[in-house]
Amino acid sequence: MISKLTGIIEDLKPTSLILDVNGVGYGLTIPFSTFDKIQNLDKTSLYVHTIHKEDQFRLFGFATQKEKSLFNILLSVSGIGPSMAISILSSLSAERIAEAVKSGNSGLLIKVPGIGKSKAEKLIFELKRKTAALEEIADPVEEIISPSRDAVDALVALGFDESKAMKCVNDIIKEKKDSGVEEIIKESLKMLF
Repeated sequence: MISKLTGIIEDLKPTSLILDVNGVGYGLTIPFSTFDKIQNLDKTSLYVHTIHKEDQFRLFGFATQKEKSLFNILLSVSGIGPSMAISILSSLSAERIAEAVKSGNSGLLIKVPGIGKSKAEKLIFELKRKTAALEEIADPVEEIISPSRDAVDALVALGFDESKAMKCVNDIIKEKKDSGVEEIIKESLKMLF
């Protein structure tokens, strides 16, 4: 099983990357939070979760052990597969997920694409049994607000498709690495109209 990879970032997109490790290109699915942490780097180390079934072999990469642990907690919930877990991690930080579970606030989880009211309530119910593990991962003091994530959230709130919004935000950040949220949104609106 592959647990960690270190290499050169070949091709980076908001939800995937190709990592060149000594001439071998590994394709990894990543959450948006990992993309934010590695987007300005040439080389990186990622913690890896491997899913190997009869018909598929997939690698999921995470910038921190905390993200990987949260991914594993989400996978332990019935009805949550790897794609949905990545979507949740791309939309909410560990702190926000822990907050939603603790307060029973399904509204936070409904913001995640593919999660409706009943699925959000079921997720909160199942994660309540894992509160100790969640609180161990979540560190309220450490929460980082990502300008790119905030920009995507704002564009989705304005009615734009999330994947198109992510692509625009990604393109803008590649050109102007130190852009603030407002600048990213303004530039994205120009591209989307």
